[in-house]
Amino acid sequence: MIILGLDPGLASTGFGLIKATNNSSTLLKCGYIKTYQKDNISVRLFQIYSDLNTLIEEEFPDMMAVENVFSLVRYPKAGILLGCVIGIIYIIASDKKIKLVEVTPKEVKNSLIGYGNADKRQIKKMVQHIFNIDQIRSFHAADALAIALTAFYRVKKENLL
Repeated sequence: MIILGLDPGLASTGFGLIKATNNSSTLLKCGYIKTYQKDNISVRLFQIYSDLNTLIEEEFPDMMAVENVFSLVRYPKAGILLGCVIGIIYIIASDKKIKLVEVTPKEVKNSLIGYGNADKRQIKKMVQHIFNIDQIRSFHAADALAIALTAFYRVKKENLL
């Protein structure tokens, strides 16, 4: 099973592709889709849509996992824009008929670190350890891999793999 983990964001949407078998996972690809603040919101959203579609057409994931994010009341515009990115992810999953699961930030932290209040550095370090790699350049890519791993652990626990 190939799982595509996504860390949604308008400025940078992280992605992490893993191949999951019965008891192990292998890193296939990770990175991020960067948009430019000077571009119109519609251009930025279309770029995310296009780049994700291209990635899916190249890698054929069986499942997508996205972080179920929250928005702070103090930043309503950021929450609305993040909702737009998540909407694109839902549309792509539906259009491509790919199962989509949501994971919470706390679930990711608990499944990888065993502590629900772990920070980004701890998550990144654990992802690097799990895949035995020296460096992941982007926190967004590391978070996306963590999301994919969390989906894998959930599926494995539910004996669906």
